[in-house]
Amino acid sequence: MSLEALFTSPQIMFWKVFFPPLVYSFHGWFATRMAIAALFRPYDPIMIGSYQLPLTPGIFPKRRSKLATAVAATVTDTLLTATDIKAQAETLVTEQNIYVSVDMFVDSVLKEFRDTTKLHRLASDIAELSPTLLQHLVESTIESVEQGREQKVAAITEKIFDQVILSTRINLDQSNEIASYIIEAFLTPVKVRNMLVAVLSPQNINAIDESIQAHAGGPYKILARIIGVKRVCYEWRTFLEKEPEESQKIINDLIKRFGIRDQIAIQIANFDMRTLPLQTIARFKQDLVKFVETFIVEHKSDLLESVKRVEVEAMGTVRSAIVRFNPESIPEVWLKRAKQDISTFAYSYLKRELGELLGKAIPALGMYALIARKIDQFSSQQLENLVKRICSKELTWLEWLGGGIGLGMGLIQIVINACVP
Repeated sequence: MSLEALFTSPQIMFWKVFFPPLVYSFHGWFATRMAIAALFRPYDPIMIGSYQLPLTPGIFPKRRSKLATAVAATVTDTLLTATDIKAQAETLVTEQNIYVSVDMFVDSVLKEFRDTTKLHRLASDIAELSPTLLQHLVESTIESVEQGREQKVAAITEKIFDQVILSTRINLDQSNEIASYIIEAFLTPVKVRNMLVAVLSPQNINAIDESIQAHAGGPYKILARIIGVKRVCYEWRTFLEKEPEESQKIINDLIKRFGIRDQIAIQIANFDMRTLPLQTIARFKQDLVKFVETFIVEHKSDLLESVKRVEVEAMGTVRSAIVRFNPESIPEVWLKRAKQDISTFAYSYLKRELGELLGKAIPALGMYALIARKIDQFSSQQLENLVKRICSKELTWLEWLGGGIGLGMGLIQIVINACVP
């Protein structure tokens, strides 16, 4: 067979037509695959003596720190901004969601109280802390009152005044006891006699006579002159001074006959502070608050000493109260209302303060540094697995695209060979 016939045979013509596209296609696929592999491999630099081979390690392992910084900047500046976090948080902060959270939390806490072992351990722990907490509370309260920063004492005192003292009424039996004490302590015959002697001084007697002459009507003024008011007052004063025992008997008899004790008791029983003018009530309330605050400051050492003396009683009381606590004894209606009140309070607080809280919390979280540090801590193999897990399908299609481009180049070569002699 001649050389010309050999090159024009059908077999050789077949390979001349189809071999170049196959070679180009394999070349494109293999080159693309190698380029993708060069993104991740090798994981470590390859050294020949003191010379490091180019493209070792791979692009991603070599630029891992810059990649971490770029991804962190993209996430925090574009994908997960503070504005996005705030908007998402505001959509989640609803009264219903907060109620569900409060409901689960309260139920879990009450469930723990059903465990006797945990309950006794909790009671012991809290009881041991109660003296320290009580002393710290008293000390901080007294210091705040001294510095004029404490408002709770005034608020509590005002509430006690409004709800207890202001509406308190004394019954007749209590009024009689108080009246008896007043008679025994302040209105004894001896004290009344001494008081009358002091009142009937010459100056006061002259004042009584002058007042009658100035203000009494005509008949009464004449009657006062006939009787001699000044003379009677002087005689009465002399009797009180010279006859103390007889005068005290008379005073005692008059107190009984006049029913002074009963009159005082009736006035006390009928007294209602709410009938006083509003300004008077407000002044009483202010005086009471001032008295309580002054008492707390002046008796600081006594109060702290009293707290130390009741440490054992406080521990026992707290422990006993916790151990005896039974969650089943809480009425369901009250529990539901308490949950609703807590969730309403939390919702109103978060609705008002959420923006400011997140504004302080997001920078404090350090999302940028956290993301960059996490990515930078990835090993080269973890980084490769992460990228391939995210876009393995796309990388495979990229390899096939390289093969397709090579196939196209081979076909173009065939056309060029056919057109150019």
